[in-house]
Order: sequence, then C-alpha cells, then structure tokens
Amino acid sequence: MNKKLIFSRLIIFLVLLMLPIYIYGNFKKANTMDNSNASDKETQEIYADTNNLSAWVVYWDLKTDKEIQDLDKKLKNICYFAASYNSNNELVMPEDLINYYNESKNYNQNKYITIVNDKKNNDGSNLLKDTNLLKALLNNKESRNRHIEEIINLAVKNNFNGIEIDYEQMKNDINLWNDYILFISELYQKAEKNNLKLRILLEANTPIDKLDFTEGPTYVMMCYNLHGGFSKPGGKASPEFIRSLIEKMSKVPGKKDFAIASGGFDWASNGKTTSVTEAEAYSLLKKYKAKGNRDAVSQCLFFKYKDENNVNHEIWYADKITLNSWIKVIAEKGYDVSIWRLDGNSL
Repeated sequence: MNKKLIFSRLIIFLVLLMLPIYIYGNFKKANTMDNSNASDKETQEIYADTNNLSAWVVYWDLKTDKEIQDLDKKLKNICYFAASYNSNNELVMPEDLINYYNESKNYNQNKYITIVNDKKNNDGSNLLKDTNLLKALLNNKESRNRHIEEIINLAVKNNFNGIEIDYEQMKNDINLWNDYILFISELYQKAEKNNLKLRILLEANTPIDKLDFTEGPTYVMMCYNLHGGFSKPGGKASPEFIRSLIEKMSKVPGKKDFAIASGGFDWASNGKTTSVTEAEAYSLLKKYKAKGNRDAVSQCLFFKYKDENNVNHEIWYADKITLNSWIKVIAEKGYDVSIWRLDGNSL
C-alpha cells in the first residue's frame, strides 16, 4: 500500500472520529441560553444558594410542570395565582387555574391560593389593584369577618395548605393600611384554627416605618419593579436594591421572605413596553441576530434590535445567572426566596 493511500485513509479516519464531537458541540451551543460571563459551575447549578424556594404559577400560563420537576426538592411552596373578585365583590378562581390545581394537588409542595384585589365588572371591564374594593371589604369588623370567612371557606373547600394575600396600590393611605393590618391579624388567627399557613405580600413602596405589622404570618417583600413600563430600560432588580429592601423589612416582625422576578421587559421606541419571559427574550435575540450583554450592576442580560416595522427595541431580562446573584444576596442574610414566576425560565 503506497504512502499516499495510507495518508488519505488516515485523514478520513480522523474526520470520522471528530465529527460526533463537532456535531455535539454545535447542538449544545444552539440549545443553551446566552449565559455571558458564566462559569461552567454556575450554568449547572439551579438556584444554588437556597433549598427553600416558593414560586408562583399563573392562570394565563400554566406550562410549568417541567420547571417544578427541575426544581424538585428545592421548591417547598407553590402559589396559585390568583383568585380575584366579581362585580358583587365575591371571590372567584379562574377555571384554568382550578383545573390545573386539581391536576397538581398531589405534588409534594405546600399549595397556597393567592388572592388579589382585582375586580371584574358586569360589562367585562377589569379594575386592577382596586383600593375602593379593599375599603369596602375592610372598613369595619363586620365586613372584615365576612371577607375572612369567604377566604377561609375557599381555601378549606379546595384543600389548600395556605393562603397568600396580594393586595396592592395602597401607597400612603394610612387609614386603609391600618384596616388592612387589623384584617391580617384577624385572618391569621382564623387561618391558624383551620391549619392554614398565611403569606402576606408587600410592595417595595410600602410605608413600613409608619405601620405596626402583627407577628404571625410570613411577610414577603417584592424585590422587583426597579424598572418597568414606568421607567427607562433596566433590570427588574439589582443586588443593591434587594439589600435596601432587606434593611427596610428589618422593622417587620416575624418570618420574612423575599421575592425576585424572572423574565424582563421589552421597551419599544413607539412608547410601548411589554413583559417578556426569558425564553421569549432569547427567541427575539436569535431572531434579530442581536448581541447580548450582561450588565455588571444588575447582572441582567440586555440587547437591542429593530423590528420589521422599523421600531427600535431594548430588552432587559433575567436568566439563571441573574437570579442566582440575587438569591445569593438574600440567602446571605438567612432568608428564604420566592420566584415570580414559573414558565419560560432556563433551569
């Protein structure tokens, strides 16, 4: 056999040997989120600094089973978002959420029903975060008792393990806050008698220094909305922002939890801002062949693109690296973490 034939066969052998490695490498690259500046260890670990997560599933986006399975034993509580109010100020749960809850009620996690102060009128219009509704429900002991009975009955009837109250936009209405704090105390006592846990969500702008919260429930501070439709582009949170809220919550008694948000926002030059999941943001990054970067302060990913209508966009969003950096800040202080929300996240 001549040397030329031997050399040709050697080349063919080496190509065949390297081909599977090349194919696997490109497949892995094509199916991996843009985790800029992430080490191999960081990309492999799922929320490494905590083993006691809570997370929300939302009635409009219930493709969450895989993420629940991926989180496995780290996920202790699932919050089903959300029950709201009809035109008669009666609590109702969306049918899709009821169906999903019935399908998932055998999961090992504690299950909370989240209740929000949204109201649907007879004409089909919606009042979001309606404080007039809260005033009607909470302004005297009789109305609070009726409201508490309805909440307890909803939770007991559906075999939930706990109740989560997410009443927002009270801002600096101290009279309403004081009625709300009475409601929290009375609801906690009734929940305990029915072996129900209680979580209370607080917005970042809650005037904590002017209020006297009662000990008993778990108070959950929402560590997001640093940027959004009301602001210029930026991350939903940053380590500094989270630290400031941890300090603010030091005046609240009892057990505390801190919530961070996945996904992000798409700011368009026409003035429209829309919410995006991590998966949606990544899809747009690839579609428009944009260059993604990681912000050193917030640890969020961001990129710009121009769409088919010549509208400029800027997207900021969180991935696993971002969320891990925020979780680390919270875990270092010894607190548990909640994730808003499941679906569309790379775990």
